[in-house]
Amino acid sequence: MKIFTIGRKGTDIVLEDAEKQISRLHAELTVTDGGRYYLVDCGSSNGTAVKQQSNWKPIKQEYVTAEDEVRFGGFYSIRVSDLLKKA
Repeated sequence: MKIFTIGRKGTDIVLEDAEKQISRLHAELTVTDGGRYYLVDCGSSNGTAVKQQSNWKPIKQEYVTAEDEVRFGGFYSIRVSDLLKKA
């Protein structure tokens, strides 16, 4: 199992944020030994969401797939597989 922190400078996965909508420690993504992905919002100010059937669903914690699109804050969206490439 591997846990990646997501946020601004100082996290495992750094997201560029000119709008200051991404928290310093915004979320964590756990990759389980079984190959599943578990995304947890870490109490961020502007939230975390997963796109489901063309709609954004705000989450606190959720299993996601590599092909799911996730959003941090109000604007930064990325596929889980592309997010992991930044690690």
